[in-house]
Amino acid sequence: MKKQEVIKLLSEFIEIESVSSDSLRKKEMKKAVGFLKGLLTEIGCEVKILDGDAGPGLVMGIIKVPDAKKTIGIYGHYDVQHEDPVKDWISVPYRLTRRSGKLFGRGVADNKGHVIQNIVAVSELKKQGKLYHNIVFLIEGEEEIGSERFESLLKKNSRLLRQIDVFFVTDVNMHAKNVPLLYYALRGLVYFEIDVSIGPRDLHSGVYGNSVYNPAQLLHELFFRMKDNKTGKILIPGFYDNVRKINDDELKLLGKAAVSDKQIKKETGANILFQGKYPPYLSPKILPSMDINGVISGHTGEGPKTIIPHRATAKFSFRLVEHQNPKDIAQKVKKFIHQQIPKDITCRLHQLASDSPFYTAIDNEYINKTGKLLSEHFGNKTLYDRAGGSVPAAEILQRNYGTPIILTGFTLPDDNIHAPNENFDEEMFWSGIEALKKVYNSL
Repeated sequence: MKKQEVIKLLSEFIEIESVSSDSLRKKEMKKAVGFLKGLLTEIGCEVKILDGDAGPGLVMGIIKVPDAKKTIGIYGHYDVQHEDPVKDWISVPYRLTRRSGKLFGRGVADNKGHVIQNIVAVSELKKQGKLYHNIVFLIEGEEEIGSERFESLLKKNSRLLRQIDVFFVTDVNMHAKNVPLLYYALRGLVYFEIDVSIGPRDLHSGVYGNSVYNPAQLLHELFFRMKDNKTGKILIPGFYDNVRKINDDELKLLGKAAVSDKQIKKETGANILFQGKYPPYLSPKILPSMDINGVISGHTGEGPKTIIPHRATAKFSFRLVEHQNPKDIAQKVKKFIHQQIPKDITCRLHQLASDSPFYTAIDNEYINKTGKLLSEHFGNKTLYDRAGGSVPAAEILQRNYGTPIILTGFTLPDDNIHAPNENFDEEMFWSGIEALKKVYNSL
């Protein structure tokens, strides 16, 4: 395809507001499915839409090659995070914008850009007569909300999926420009929402201060007891029981992908970094963590309002490492919270998401060959690393099919995924297509 044709496709894809967490955008989710169905059909795929009526459909595109040597699975997702806060965007979130050598738009890095890269790479190999393997695309619409139905939808096509020799999951970033990364571990996730209430209405702080509990302060105290902010240690009993210890050989391997504190500050805009047992570049990769994702309570508008809010709501999450079981952690969190909140306070706790950690051994022929091919293409040695984020599909595919999982991608660390001004370096976007062609052609 010509570059302007690829940009047109990506632009159309970005314009679809496929926010899976927003119930008001179900039509946009279906629109994204229709877009992918048309595009995959156009490049010669047999397309199946799995369970599109019960929720966001899983789009499966199959290309069968005569006398194929192998079958390659390619995973991606078409759902995106919400665009808030819109005021912090320099350009319109759902309009692909080119600026300063980058492509901007919600979902351009996570994961629509990678989806388009894969489709274009396979299409061009097919047109050139250089596609020697069967291809199975799996593009889901629930990754950003935990991939809850992904596993059950896969089981409807287990016979086909068991024939796949290797899965490529291009949903992560590079180490730096032209420095490829292969990830062998991802953290898991347990996500909660808590709502604490003392009654039906806000109260006057002068009249009732010291007489009733303050829900906002209750949550503050709860989180203070849950995590030591000086050490970063999570204080829930039994939380670290099954954490896998990192040996010196792995620490040495991870050290090759080290990032300086200065670079992290540049990427994040943070003035100060947390200094714990391990350096800031390493601790998000090898340790579990707990974070408050948002809090709502009381008066936050202009001017004073002396009240005791009648309720407080918070969302908070835990990132898990291998050997930690999300169900076990969730039970320990629930038990801890119910022990901390005063008996007669109304407390509602909802678990919103749960993903298992992912880990794979790197002494695998597909991983090794992919690493070599990426090194040849980009002119720099491929690094091996762990990622602090989660891609639920990686663990699900590995657990169900025992197939090697190749985790790589072509965005850069400053891509602003899940934040305003999400972007994809334009040079790496085009180079990534050529890299995928080289890998899929040479395996």
